[in-house]
Amino acid sequence: MVLLGLRGGILGIDMGSVSLASAAGPVEPPMSWQSVPVGDGELLSLLLLRAQPGVEPGTTLLVTDELGGSASLELLPAESLQSLLDAAPPASILRVAGFIASRAIRPFRRGDDAALAAACHALAAQAGAPERHATPVALCGEDVQIWSLPRDLAPAPTTSLVIGRHRLRQASHAGGMLLLADRRFEGGYLLPAAGGEGPVHLAPASGRLPTLGELARRTDAPGRALYRAALQELSRRAAEDEAMRRLLRDHLVLAPLQPLTQVTELEEPFGGALEMALDDHAGGLFLRGWLRDPLGLIGQLTLQGSLGNLVLQDGQLIRFPRPDLVKKFAEAPHGSPGIRAGFVLHLPEAAAKPSAQWRLRVRLRSGDQVTLVAPPAITTPLLARDRILGAIAPPHVTPEILTRCIAPPVERLHRRIMEARQPPEVVRIGPVVADPVISLIVPIYRNVHYLRHQLAAIARDPALRQAELIYVLDSPEQREELEFMLRGQYGITRQPVTLVVQPANYGYGSACNAGVAEARAPVLLLLNSDVVPAGRGWLAPLLGTLAAAPHLVAVGPKLLYANDSLQHAGLYFERPETGDWHNNHYYKGLPRRFPRAERPREVPGITGAAFCVRREAFQKVGGFTTDYVVGDYEDSDLCLKLRADGGGIGYVPAAELYHFERQSITLHTGYTRSLTATYNRNLHHRRWSTDIAALMARDWPLDSIPAVGPG
Repeated sequence: MVLLGLRGGILGIDMGSVSLASAAGPVEPPMSWQSVPVGDGELLSLLLLRAQPGVEPGTTLLVTDELGGSASLELLPAESLQSLLDAAPPASILRVAGFIASRAIRPFRRGDDAALAAACHALAAQAGAPERHATPVALCGEDVQIWSLPRDLAPAPTTSLVIGRHRLRQASHAGGMLLLADRRFEGGYLLPAAGGEGPVHLAPASGRLPTLGELARRTDAPGRALYRAALQELSRRAAEDEAMRRLLRDHLVLAPLQPLTQVTELEEPFGGALEMALDDHAGGLFLRGWLRDPLGLIGQLTLQGSLGNLVLQDGQLIRFPRPDLVKKFAEAPHGSPGIRAGFVLHLPEAAAKPSAQWRLRVRLRSGDQVTLVAPPAITTPLLARDRILGAIAPPHVTPEILTRCIAPPVERLHRRIMEARQPPEVVRIGPVVADPVISLIVPIYRNVHYLRHQLAAIARDPALRQAELIYVLDSPEQREELEFMLRGQYGITRQPVTLVVQPANYGYGSACNAGVAEARAPVLLLLNSDVVPAGRGWLAPLLGTLAAAPHLVAVGPKLLYANDSLQHAGLYFERPETGDWHNNHYYKGLPRRFPRAERPREVPGITGAAFCVRREAFQKVGGFTTDYVVGDYEDSDLCLKLRADGGGIGYVPAAELYHFERQSITLHTGYTRSLTATYNRNLHHRRWSTDIAALMARDWPLDSIPAVGPG
């Protein structure tokens, strides 16, 4: 940056609309100016510019404004800023420091310019009489320092400039507390937005500072007051700053928890529990619980967190059946809870200020109160997502519950999970296949039962010697077991293998995408770990069909059950009278040689169990969508993306494989016992309903693509 100082301004020039030009051309923005009194009625005009050719000592600038005024400026050698301001009053010096610092942060984005910060720091020190102090009182996290500000600063939220020796920042503060995420601002200055008596000196700590947790354990009145003020300011900042929200969460998680409290005795005239109060990691809160009130005793429900209360209206609670409670209280002296005793609710902004543990205060019409205490609210996004998906039995989930209470927090949590993904580890077993014609990508989650059969079938087929084989392990705890098995198989078959190990189970779509990232062939075959070829020669019809039908971007084989009945002869969509579109397979359960299943044709979609796709088309549409949970509907989603991009999809019956269906997904208890399938189906329906309806209104004739026999 370049600072130009002009005593008295430029006669006849409107500085508010000034433009500059040098011999090198127009001076590029941004630029900003400020006039300050420097004594005896004299004004000093300061102009900030970005450093650029033509703006240096010895050059001349042409100055113009929008009113037609013009002048020229000869740039003289630099002199110190302090010398320009020797006779200026402290308020003017402070104004200059604030001008340079604020413009450096924005619009010049030079807040980390150490030379600029040092110059502003020197000015603030020059204007610092009488000096005011801010006192460091505690640490929050490793590097966030909490300062107690002078009493005369406005308690209302405001944003001020912070000038350190090496950097410049803007900081929000309120209630006499300031939080700065850098201890190196010690010895710096706070320039209050409202001006006042001068800068506030950020005094260095005189010794070790307590942590916020240590401050919380103080029992003296000043210490408790200091803690409450610091926690209140951290809470306020948490609502607008994700880093502060995380610090507040960490502090609350480490605080002692209250014991779980419920009212479950049969003899009581009412009862209830807050069974789940889960932070959705995006400012929202998911609640599940139950209330038993046969006599109508409950007057008001108030949700209580560590940092505030929220009165719940009865209409907010969405009720659902709890047969377990009906059975439990069948003989209760005051009556049954009724079949719909359960309640569920998602409050999108209730946890903007997080709480480690939530309570539900039940006020009775008599004036008495009972508090129901929930289990801990803050857990990992993965656990929170799976708990919400398992919160209600699938038969009891209505469309309203799904769309209002389940889908919003699950979407938020799943997004957090996927954003936190770490890169996989890649292990090469055997030499790299030169110029592979196809890349086989096999995602694995726990089920390794069929891998030896699959590998043996691949190794026995001469057509697959030029295939690249990539296994993606989505259950990393099996890494040693699987690598040992693959190395042993390579020693027998000499079939090279690439093993991609995911750091955690991110789901089918993410695993396939990780495998594709390692693939080099022009054609990809996404293959389930429980799919085994029915014989040799199955690959040639798939590749031959893609070669003979350029409009097709993906093809799928015939898949068989172990009893030789059909499992897949193309995928289509169907919809009940009420409900979401879901996937089905043509001729499922019919004999292997059912005549219609013997004819190649274009189909609405194909299953991800054996999905053969041109790599270019796959990459063009972004691969698999990863916002489905665990696995389901990613394959039809990919089909619909490929179709939306103009590609066709075909079924090739000459390629036959066995599919021992859904062997891996049944090993995922979070899937089989939860709403995951319902959630995925609803997400798929909301995204593609219109496209699916148009697709299924089309005619799908037999023999619509050429027949290609086995190789």
